[in-house]
Amino acid sequence: MINRRSDKRARGRTVLTSFLLAILTGLAVLFSFASPAAAKQIAAYPSPGSQLASPTGDIAFSGVTPASLGRVAVRGSQTGIHPGRIKAWGGPVGVSFIPNRPFAANETVTVRSARHSFFGTGGSRRYSFRTGLFLRENLGNEPFSPPEGQVPPVWDTYETLPLKVPKVTVRESEPGVSNLKIFYAPRTSGPTILDPKGELIYYRPGLRITDFRAQKYKGRTVLTWWRRAKFGKRVSSRFEMADSNYRVFKRLTGGNGFTGDPHEFNLTRRGTAYVTAYRTAIVDMSRFGGPKRGFLLDYMAQEIDIETGLVVWEWHPLGNIRLNETYLKIPRKNTRPFDYLHLNSINDDRDGNILMSARHTQALYKVNRRTGQIMWRIGGKRSDFRLGRGVRFGFQHDVQRAKDGTLTIFDNGDGGQHGRVNKFTSAKKPRVNEKRRTVKLVRVYRNPANVISGSQGNTEELPNGNLFVGWGSRNSCTEFSAAGRVLLDFAFSAKTVSYRCFKAPWVGVPLTPVAIKSAADEAGSSVWVSWNGDTRVRTWRILVGSTRGDLATVAEVPREGFETAVRLDQPYGFFRAVGLDANEKVLGRSEVNQLGELSR
Repeated sequence: MINRRSDKRARGRTVLTSFLLAILTGLAVLFSFASPAAAKQIAAYPSPGSQLASPTGDIAFSGVTPASLGRVAVRGSQTGIHPGRIKAWGGPVGVSFIPNRPFAANETVTVRSARHSFFGTGGSRRYSFRTGLFLRENLGNEPFSPPEGQVPPVWDTYETLPLKVPKVTVRESEPGVSNLKIFYAPRTSGPTILDPKGELIYYRPGLRITDFRAQKYKGRTVLTWWRRAKFGKRVSSRFEMADSNYRVFKRLTGGNGFTGDPHEFNLTRRGTAYVTAYRTAIVDMSRFGGPKRGFLLDYMAQEIDIETGLVVWEWHPLGNIRLNETYLKIPRKNTRPFDYLHLNSINDDRDGNILMSARHTQALYKVNRRTGQIMWRIGGKRSDFRLGRGVRFGFQHDVQRAKDGTLTIFDNGDGGQHGRVNKFTSAKKPRVNEKRRTVKLVRVYRNPANVISGSQGNTEELPNGNLFVGWGSRNSCTEFSAAGRVLLDFAFSAKTVSYRCFKAPWVGVPLTPVAIKSAADEAGSSVWVSWNGDTRVRTWRILVGSTRGDLATVAEVPREGFETAVRLDQPYGFFRAVGLDANEKVLGRSEVNQLGELSR
């Protein structure tokens, strides 16, 4: 006979045991994911409240490892739960959640963490952002740099480099100038490096690049630039990095589906790069007199991990800067994407937050890295500061924090068809008092010719305290002492402009052979020698002979500028040049050159 009462009690004990086990398991999971020792507040990007995130983008979590991140859940309001994978960054500490499939346009994405809370949420373990609706990328027709560079109005040419190199005219050179190399890149001519006296070191036509400079990456100095070029049938924008041999070893693109832009490629000590990027978003602009489905250029800022190419920080203007803060007229209908902001520089501030400049709102912004919120504005229609005499700027570029705590600003003062704010373009050094909310001008640096530069330009504080200024559309550069005295001033004669000018240490080690050309006349022979991109050769050794295999040294001469000419008293049949450093170590040599030929 079955004891139904005992069976019922047994089933009850089983249910109770299962219930208690479930509670204990839940508590174990809770403590494993949310123990006070492990939990912390972290920053996530797209930031809380972002409005135009990419539907094909990742989600970045700063300051955590894959092991310490804990469980996260990502849900789209239209597309539901999104599984994905976690990938660690190569530079700073952090990870990215890479969804297995894209989000929908114009949907709200909610991110939940089982362990950590998020900055910008008041301590919540969940936050949301909204994706945007974007047009398909369309770069249109793009002018390219000819293989030999666009012919400049005035040029130099060399026996060993038979190209029309934009001529450099040094207008002033004084003691105290920094002993650093000079970098610039006229867009349809090519990247150029000069020595401190303005003599050519390197010229590479055929590359349409912008923001050409030398920067530090993992302890070594590298060349960096933004490049637009045709790859197959597709026009593409890339950020590139080259080593001391002038070989490209890294290529990056704008992250999360955004197109890289020429205005910024700024390396940080964290193994990352700040870049500007854009896409054309479809937004409702009717509140400001624009079209209901307006084409708006989402000109945004990103920080990209160089090793992995992952976005570790990004910031979108819409939601932070209102459309009517622009100084441009808001269009009533779509003709081209409306660039209401025109972001043009991104730099670390000394407290870890970020300084940015936007040309079309004529304002400088300090943005909280952790939350994405604007901490303050200087200039523009909603300035948080009272500007002192002479501070006012317009259509400016390139805000940075100087060593003494002041800011440096390249004040174009002119927006072309959009109007003029100041009589002259200048570099300005204002001091910001955040407590009193005032900005006072400390010093102004003006071009010796009192020019107005309607676009582009930059300022760079050099290690010795001098200020180097690129005058943008005026195709000239000036180095000032800290007190404002002109130490170096030069112009270059390219048909197109160089966006910025820079100075930096650089040691070039080209892998190409030394270039040599020879010619004979009644009195003997001449030899011309150069090595495009080299910075180390101090002496040229010239070898000659009657056959290719029988050469002997006839001369050793000091290097003179880009190309060194050597005069010989006989018309030898074959020549070779050998480059020596200051310790007479052989650095490179030419091919054996036959009389009357150019060997490169």
